[in-house]
Amino acid sequence: MAPGRTAAVLLAAALGISVAAAGPAAATEKIKLMYTAANSFCAAYVAQEEGFFGKRGIDVEFVLTPSSGNNPPALVSGAVQVAGPTMTTLLQANDAGLDLVVIAGAAVYPREGDVLVARTGSGIRKPTDLKGKMVGVPGLGALLHVMLRRYLQENGVDPSDVRYSEVGFVQAGDALKSAQIDAYPSQAPFTIRILQSGAGYPVEDWMKNTPDGTLTVVYATTRAWATEHRDTVIALRAAMEEARAYIPAHVDALNRAIGVYTKLPAAVIAALPPSNLTVDVSPEQVKWWIDIAKEQNLITGDADPASIIFK
Repeated sequence: MAPGRTAAVLLAAALGISVAAAGPAAATEKIKLMYTAANSFCAAYVAQEEGFFGKRGIDVEFVLTPSSGNNPPALVSGAVQVAGPTMTTLLQANDAGLDLVVIAGAAVYPREGDVLVARTGSGIRKPTDLKGKMVGVPGLGALLHVMLRRYLQENGVDPSDVRYSEVGFVQAGDALKSAQIDAYPSQAPFTIRILQSGAGYPVEDWMKNTPDGTLTVVYATTRAWATEHRDTVIALRAAMEEARAYIPAHVDALNRAIGVYTKLPAAVIAALPPSNLTVDVSPEQVKWWIDIAKEQNLITGDADPASIIFK
């Protein structure tokens, strides 16, 4: 043993300190997370920007997608390891034979930014005014399309009496201005931009009958990946729970993180309503969506709510 090393060991022994040889640094798990540019995913944004993922040994690369429908194929192909689908997208994917699981929740209702916007000059004021109209939706069969159909049924309107066109959030304002569509079920952060542009106006509180705690988007993966990377799943949840608790007292940090991943102007971000966030997901929350999906003939199988949540 070299003299310097001997002296150090003797000194440590005298002080009652254990000296261990330096080992390799802890391994970092690299994952890709697919998301849409919405503040529904702000717990993940903050967990990344504030180092909550990093300190748990997770290196997350965020992959932006314009549509929730892109999440299942990206997961199954291995292009990403975690994604943020709506519950209806996940349920339809599983009904088609995939095996996706929810590993954490994201935003839940109530959500102030979810507004049914009617085109300026359309004259739409109530649900029956939508009969025969063209309504843009972010994704056919996805969350807001399903919620719109539910809203129409609750108000005595046959959803088939309304025409639908798939229009992305970013394009919705222009589609309203050009009269390509007559209405659009928007959500934060896009609602503010549409309203401020004068392209449309809010119809009414169309989500008022949605139970508090209803899931919007979730964090999901394949069952196989979750099973093989159980420790990573646990760490992801812990980081997002830390972010969820951190956000209320650190709005500036939240807004900076939203800006990084949505690329929205600071003035728009500052006007965003706060998101109600959750990490834990219950079978009852999943069952609510299963029931809706079956009512609207989006799925045919009998999904087990508990099995969809990865434990």
